[in-house]
Amino acid sequence: MFSIETIGRLHPLLVHLPIGILLFAAALMVFARITKSDLGAAVSFAWGAGAFMALLSCAVGLLLAQSGDYDADMVQVHQWTGLLTAALGTVTFFTKKYRWIPASATVIVLSIAGHYGGNLTHGEGYLFSNGEEAFQAEQSSKPLEEQTAAVSDSTGKKLIRRTFIYRDQIVPVLKAKCYSCHSATKKKGGLRLDTEAFIKKGGKNGSVLAAGNPAKSKLFTYLLLPEGDDRHMPPKGKLQLTRQQIAIIQNWIQRGASFKEEIEVIEQSDGDQPIAALSLLPLPVDSTEGVAAAPEKPDLEATLLSKPVNAPDQQILKKLKAQQVTLTKMAIGSEYLSANFVNTKDFTPEIVQALQGIENQVVRLRLTGQPVGDQDVKHLAQFKNLTRLNLENTKITDSSLTLLAALPNLEHLNLYGTAVTDEGLAKLAASPNLKVVYLWQTRTTPEGVKRLLKARPDLKVETGTQQFVKPDTNKVLTNNSK
Repeated sequence: MFSIETIGRLHPLLVHLPIGILLFAAALMVFARITKSDLGAAVSFAWGAGAFMALLSCAVGLLLAQSGDYDADMVQVHQWTGLLTAALGTVTFFTKKYRWIPASATVIVLSIAGHYGGNLTHGEGYLFSNGEEAFQAEQSSKPLEEQTAAVSDSTGKKLIRRTFIYRDQIVPVLKAKCYSCHSATKKKGGLRLDTEAFIKKGGKNGSVLAAGNPAKSKLFTYLLLPEGDDRHMPPKGKLQLTRQQIAIIQNWIQRGASFKEEIEVIEQSDGDQPIAALSLLPLPVDSTEGVAAAPEKPDLEATLLSKPVNAPDQQILKKLKAQQVTLTKMAIGSEYLSANFVNTKDFTPEIVQALQGIENQVVRLRLTGQPVGDQDVKHLAQFKNLTRLNLENTKITDSSLTLLAALPNLEHLNLYGTAVTDEGLAKLAASPNLKVVYLWQTRTTPEGVKRLLKARPDLKVETGTQQFVKPDTNKVLTNNSK
């Protein structure tokens, strides 16, 4: 089953249906009047279908709004114009004699709702771009010497160079590639990148910038991850940064990530060469991917993947694949694996036992929907490198949680639809690196969750319950004083 969060994410998909149907209904009315055709039944059906889909889209959109990742004021306008569109569509469906009046109002309000929806998804100004962003992006791709103001003194031996890297190079890249998801309009992951204060503040998962150290700055390292990785930025399908733009961000962080104009006095000799264009600097890299190492504490899995591991036994892999177990390498050239049992039809305890031969290589394990019990979970005791474990809709009980809490690298645990209770939940407080646990439709209670959070305030617990939108507390005042 879908979680509340997943259902909310269907809104961008569903919302296109009422837009198309309602506009088609209006077009049918115009066509019927021009051709003097009797299309009353078809027109009524279209308005009814469009109004129904608009109501459904509004309901799903309300769930999406609970994430708090979007600008509250703009969400309010989009929400009410969407509801008004559904209401006007319904009125148009029931109106016969003067249908063109509510129909015209529906189309107008629908256009307004769609415009604000576009702003929320793609950022403000997505429709009528004046070309400034494209110009800035082009400027940011130029070599450093083309973006600096340099003046020689009277002797010609000193070069005074004025650079404002953040304003002239970083902001254009962030605006062109990042603001659509990380600005005042949309704050995905609680992160905004549109001001100095918000960049330094970071997001829900902590800091994204370590001045002077690109290898520990998510703002840079996430750009280098494979596109298939959930943490890769921008997400797969979005316009990616060029190699030159990535180099700009890396060099800016390496130089100290200054948000102010810098003045340098450079002593020149006759043989000095012009300033070279930016290029990617050498960093500590993953031995299998060539990807910069991610920050150690926030990215335990990334640190783990940087360590060498022996190749898994091919006979074991062959046996697992014969049982429809999907085995995927965590990265190109890596020996670490993700094991997925979702497609396994004839599940037996022996299949889980077979995993014991590759316990050092399995980093992620999904046993979703399989008849897995506490006896099967015991076979996972030696999976010291396991970071993510999906046990939703399985038969496990509290007995399994003592063992799972002892896994040293476990970060994500999905217990949705299981029989775990508050007694077992308390055991997870001892899990050393657990970050997120999913408990929707379990036998746990709000009181049990509160006790766990009191013992582990750093833990994120997803219970599937709907939450009210919190006031926007992200409006941080930026100190522009020099």
